Amino acid sequence: MTGEGGRRQGGMNLSTARPVYPDVNDAFLVGSIANGDADAVRPLIARYEKPLAAVLQRALGSSPDVDDVFQETWIRVVRSAHRYDPTQRFSAWLFAIAWNLVKDRWARRVPEAGESGLAAMASTERSPEERAVANDRAERVREMVDRLPERLAQAILLRFFEELSEKEVAARLGVPVGTVKSRLHHGLRGLRRLAEEMDEEIL
Repeated sequence: MTGEGGRRQGGMNLSTARPVYPDVNDAFLVGSIANGDADAVRPLIARYEKPLAAVLQRALGSSPDVDDVFQETWIRVVRSAHRYDPTQRFSAWLFAIAWNLVKDRWARRVPEAGESGLAAMASTERSPEERAVANDRAERVREMVDRLPERLAQAILLRFFEELSEKEVAARLGVPVGTVKSRLHHGLRGLRRLAEEMDEEIL
């Protein structure tokens, strides 16, 4: 995501090369950032680069938005480090930041080619017409997920867009598996209700 040698945006170098503090916990690193040590973000990027990139690619498809949101997420981590609650799991805080940025992009972007959704949307066997229908359907799913409460939308995004198991979603969000099951249940029920209101056949 960051490219060879890293990228610089807003005065911040997102390179993951030779990360400092490789053995300390996330909360300590965020505290170091809040105290002015911007280099402490590097090991956090190294730890969460792949899962964050996967979520963004699933949510935004193949577009320049993925790189932009990836970088903006880490910029906001640095800028908001002083507001981080160390009793909260860092990954949940990180993905909440990313999720808000994703919603902003969904709200203003023109529908683009991308094959994401609640089921396996990608298929090289599809005709152009079938791919067009799938892309349009995926965009409508994104719009409906955006209308869910944030805690439900996060669970839906991780479970079905990133295709994590319920146990993995629980670890990512720092909540019990039972809580994940409940959020998925209520989230899917909410999506079905929205689909019925929009007269869609998505779920």
